[in-house]
Amino acid sequence: MPKHRDAELEGHILNAAYELISVGGEQALTMRAVAKAAGTTTPTVYQRFRDKQSLVELVRRRAIENLVAAIVPGRSPAETCALLLDFASANPNLYRLITADWAVRLGRNEPKPTLDLMKKRLAEQLGGYPDEHWDLAMALRALVHGTATVLFAEGVDESVVKNLRRMCIEGCEALIEHAATGRVFGPTLLKFPLRDTLPNR
Repeated sequence: MPKHRDAELEGHILNAAYELISVGGEQALTMRAVAKAAGTTTPTVYQRFRDKQSLVELVRRRAIENLVAAIVPGRSPAETCALLLDFASANPNLYRLITADWAVRLGRNEPKPTLDLMKKRLAEQLGGYPDEHWDLAMALRALVHGTATVLFAEGVDESVVKNLRRMCIEGCEALIEHAATGRVFGPTLLKFPLRDTLPNR
């Protein structure tokens, strides 16, 4: 029974940490704030989580899981891009946490679920194998990421948000359409510099 209560408490603590970062960003997360939000004490939080960074990493993993769940319904690469942009726009602090060291993680042998899903959708639409669409998937991911980052700025007018979102998705559709004709991003037409340095991509 105590083990069950511990697991339940850890869940409450993680939920509290997730909510704190979601609302206020990583800077809003302190062990004391987590304890208060979870209805427990700071020493109790430390008993279950080594330090703030270990808690942040668990929040990041949950955020990635939620991001993947949000974009899985996309039936095409362009729709997947749109859902990715929607998630980023609706969850800016979580998206920042997910992508803070995105470029660094590209060089590590770690799972890349959003990129893998994008490659899968491209293969379904364009044919071939997912890894043959690495370059195009990276280009689409970078375009969506850049747009999302621009939209995070404070005071952006709603009309600007709407137009930037439209242009981003139209840009993604154009890249995919050109790839379908073989003019750009074919399996052998473009080499992404990092491609040969990333194992198990």
